[in-house]
Amino acid sequence: MTEKGLAGRGLIVAAFLAGVVLLAGGLIFLCAAVDNAARLPVALVLFLLGGVLVAWAGVLVARAGQLSPEVLDDRITSLADAQDAEVTLPQVVSALNVPDDAARAALARLEAKGLCHQERRGDRTIYVFPGLKESKVLRRCSYCGNEYSVREPLHKCPNCGGTLEIVKT
Repeated sequence: MTEKGLAGRGLIVAAFLAGVVLLAGGLIFLCAAVDNAARLPVALVLFLLGGVLVAWAGVLVARAGQLSPEVLDDRITSLADAQDAEVTLPQVVSALNVPDDAARAALARLEAKGLCHQERRGDRTIYVFPGLKESKVLRRCSYCGNEYSVREPLHKCPNCGGTLEIVKT
Protein backbone atom coordinates (compact mmCIF):
# COMPACT_ATOMS: atom_id res chain seq x y z
CA MET A 1 0.00 0.00 0.00
CA THR A 2 1.32 3.45 -0.82
CA GLU A 3 1.95 6.21 1.69
CA LYS A 4 -0.80 8.28 0.06
CA GLY A 5 -3.26 5.41 0.57
CA LEU A 6 -2.28 5.08 4.23
CA ALA A 7 -2.54 8.83 4.80
CA GLY A 8 -5.89 8.93 3.02
CA ARG A 9 -7.28 6.11 5.13
CA GLY A 10 -6.00 7.72 8.30
CA LEU A 11 -7.70 10.98 7.35
CA ILE A 12 -10.97 9.15 6.63
CA VAL A 13 -10.85 7.30 9.95
CA ALA A 14 -9.98 10.50 11.82
CA ALA A 15 -12.85 12.39 10.16
CA PHE A 16 -15.28 9.58 10.93
CA LEU A 17 -14.21 9.38 14.58
CA ALA A 18 -14.34 13.17 14.96
CA GLY A 19 -17.81 13.12 13.44
CA VAL A 20 -18.95 10.44 15.88
CA VAL A 21 -17.55 12.43 18.81
CA LEU A 22 -19.30 15.59 17.59
CA LEU A 23 -22.57 13.69 17.16
CA ALA A 24 -22.24 12.29 20.68
CA GLY A 25 -21.53 15.80 22.00
CA GLY A 26 -24.57 17.08 20.13
CA LEU A 27 -26.69 14.37 21.74
CA ILE A 28 -25.39 15.29 25.18
CA PHE A 29 -26.08 18.98 24.60
CA LEU A 30 -29.53 18.12 23.24
CA CYS A 31 -30.30 16.24 26.44
CA ALA A 32 -28.96 19.18 28.48
CA ALA A 33 -31.13 21.58 26.45
CA VAL A 34 -34.15 20.19 28.27
CA ASP A 35 -33.10 22.18 31.36
CA ASN A 36 -31.41 25.10 29.59
CA ALA A 37 -32.69 26.13 26.15
CA ALA A 38 -29.49 28.11 25.45
CA ARG A 39 -27.71 24.78 24.82
CA LEU A 40 -29.96 23.91 21.86
CA PRO A 41 -27.99 25.96 19.25
CA VAL A 42 -24.75 24.32 20.42
CA ALA A 43 -26.38 20.89 20.08
CA LEU A 44 -27.57 21.70 16.57
CA VAL A 45 -24.14 22.96 15.50
CA LEU A 46 -22.48 19.82 16.91
CA PHE A 47 -25.04 17.63 15.12
CA LEU A 48 -24.45 19.49 11.87
CA LEU A 49 -20.65 19.30 12.04
CA GLY A 50 -20.69 15.67 13.15
CA GLY A 51 -23.14 14.71 10.42
CA VAL A 52 -21.09 16.44 7.75
CA LEU A 53 -17.88 14.72 8.87
CA VAL A 54 -19.49 11.27 9.04
CA ALA A 55 -21.17 11.75 5.64
CA TRP A 56 -17.92 12.96 4.07
CA ALA A 57 -16.04 9.94 5.43
CA GLY A 58 -18.79 7.65 4.13
CA VAL A 59 -18.62 9.15 0.65
CA LEU A 60 -14.83 8.72 0.59
CA VAL A 61 -15.10 5.09 1.69
CA ALA A 62 -17.73 4.41 -0.98
CA ARG A 63 -15.53 6.06 -3.62
CA ALA A 64 -12.54 4.01 -2.53
CA GLY A 65 -14.69 0.89 -2.84
CA GLN A 66 -15.62 1.82 -6.41
CA LEU A 67 -11.95 2.27 -7.28
CA SER A 68 -10.79 -1.03 -5.80
CA PRO A 69 -9.12 -3.19 -8.46
CA GLU A 70 -11.64 -6.06 -8.44
CA VAL A 71 -14.68 -3.78 -8.58
CA LEU A 72 -13.16 -1.60 -11.30
CA ASP A 73 -12.24 -4.66 -13.38
CA ASP A 74 -15.83 -5.92 -13.13
CA ARG A 75 -17.27 -2.52 -14.02
CA ILE A 76 -15.01 -2.22 -17.09
CA THR A 77 -15.95 -5.72 -18.21
CA SER A 78 -19.65 -4.86 -17.84
CA LEU A 79 -19.11 -1.67 -19.84
CA ALA A 80 -17.34 -3.63 -22.57
CA ASP A 81 -20.22 -6.11 -22.64
CA ALA A 82 -22.64 -3.24 -23.20
CA GLN A 83 -20.37 -1.70 -25.90
CA ASP A 84 -20.06 -4.76 -28.18
CA ALA A 85 -16.91 -6.03 -26.44
CA GLU A 86 -14.85 -2.94 -27.27
CA VAL A 87 -13.98 0.09 -25.14
CA THR A 88 -11.54 2.98 -25.25
CA LEU A 89 -9.82 4.65 -22.33
CA PRO A 90 -11.91 7.85 -22.65
CA GLN A 91 -15.09 5.75 -22.62
CA VAL A 92 -14.03 4.04 -19.40
CA VAL A 93 -13.07 7.32 -17.73
CA SER A 94 -16.29 9.10 -18.66
CA ALA A 95 -18.78 6.25 -18.26
CA LEU A 96 -17.43 5.00 -14.92
CA ASN A 97 -16.32 8.40 -13.58
CA VAL A 98 -12.88 7.16 -12.55
CA PRO A 99 -9.48 8.86 -12.72
CA ASP A 100 -7.39 8.30 -15.83
CA ASP A 101 -4.58 6.49 -13.97
CA ALA A 102 -7.00 4.08 -12.26
CA ALA A 103 -8.63 3.26 -15.61
CA ARG A 104 -5.22 2.67 -17.23
CA ALA A 105 -4.15 0.40 -14.38
CA ALA A 106 -7.39 -1.59 -14.54
CA LEU A 107 -7.14 -2.04 -18.31
CA ALA A 108 -3.50 -3.14 -17.92
CA ARG A 109 -4.60 -5.71 -15.29
CA LEU A 110 -7.33 -7.01 -17.59
CA GLU A 111 -4.81 -7.23 -20.42
CA ALA A 112 -2.32 -9.08 -18.20
CA LYS A 113 -5.05 -11.57 -17.24
CA GLY A 114 -5.69 -12.18 -20.94
CA LEU A 115 -9.26 -10.88 -20.82
CA CYS A 116 -8.62 -8.14 -23.37
CA HIS A 117 -6.04 -6.91 -25.85
CA GLN A 118 -5.24 -3.58 -27.48
CA GLU A 119 -5.89 -2.78 -31.11
CA ARG A 120 -4.80 0.40 -32.87
CA ARG A 121 -7.41 1.87 -35.22
CA GLY A 122 -6.16 5.05 -36.73
CA ASP A 123 -5.03 7.23 -33.85
CA ARG A 124 -7.21 5.46 -31.26
CA THR A 125 -6.41 2.54 -28.98
CA ILE A 126 -9.32 0.14 -28.60
CA TYR A 127 -9.45 -2.52 -25.90
CA VAL A 128 -11.14 -5.61 -27.33
CA PHE A 129 -12.65 -8.29 -25.09
CA PRO A 130 -12.78 -11.41 -27.31
CA GLY A 131 -14.60 -13.47 -24.68
CA LEU A 132 -17.54 -11.06 -24.81
CA LYS A 133 -17.95 -11.01 -28.59
CA GLU A 134 -20.92 -12.87 -29.93
CA SER A 135 -20.09 -15.82 -32.10
CA LYS A 136 -22.40 -17.62 -34.47
CA VAL A 137 -22.09 -21.16 -35.76
CA LEU A 138 -23.24 -21.80 -39.32
CA ARG A 139 -23.10 -24.45 -42.00
CA ARG A 140 -21.35 -23.01 -45.05
CA CYS A 141 -21.05 -24.57 -48.47
CA SER A 142 -17.42 -24.93 -49.49
CA TYR A 143 -18.31 -24.37 -53.16
CA CYS A 144 -21.01 -21.70 -53.47
CA GLY A 145 -20.57 -20.06 -50.03
CA ASN A 146 -24.25 -20.18 -49.05
CA GLU A 147 -24.86 -20.29 -45.32
CA TYR A 148 -27.44 -22.38 -43.49
CA SER A 149 -28.47 -22.67 -39.86
CA VAL A 150 -27.01 -25.53 -37.85
CA ARG A 151 -30.55 -26.29 -36.73
CA GLU A 152 -31.34 -27.58 -40.19
CA PRO A 153 -30.17 -31.21 -40.55
CA LEU A 154 -28.29 -30.66 -43.80
CA HIS A 155 -25.07 -32.33 -44.93
CA LYS A 156 -25.13 -31.27 -48.58
CA CYS A 157 -25.89 -27.86 -49.99
CA PRO A 158 -29.44 -27.71 -51.38
CA ASN A 159 -28.26 -25.15 -53.94
CA CYS A 160 -25.24 -26.85 -55.52
CA GLY A 161 -24.87 -30.22 -53.78
CA GLY A 162 -21.52 -29.30 -52.22
CA THR A 163 -20.36 -30.39 -48.78
CA LEU A 164 -21.42 -28.18 -45.89
CA GLU A 165 -18.80 -27.27 -43.31
CA ILE A 166 -19.50 -25.97 -39.82
CA VAL A 167 -17.87 -22.58 -39.32
CA LYS A 168 -17.79 -20.19 -36.42
CA THR A 169 -18.14 -16.49 -37.19
